[in-house]
Amino acid sequence: MALYENNEDLSLHAASTELGVNRSSLYSWLKQYGTGKRARTKTMRDKTQATTDSERIRQLEKEVSKLREERDILRKAAKYFAEETRW
Repeated sequence: MALYENNEDLSLHAASTELGVNRSSLYSWLKQYGTGKRARTKTMRDKTQATTDSERIRQLEKEVSKLREERDILRKAAKYFAEETRW
């Protein structure tokens, strides 16, 4: 069970083949005696990734807003100077 729980890249089928046991037996042993560590680790990593992604999205949205504001200022300045030269 430790082999399967400690290696996230190892599938249940591969672990059962490597250990020489039936896959359904290994599955029932995991349900009954497993620590659930593998599932918790994966869930924690997914939550961390989701937090990181949403923070990155917020940063990018803030940057887009700032860039749009700068663009608008430059457009207004260009329009102002274009009108000033027409006399």
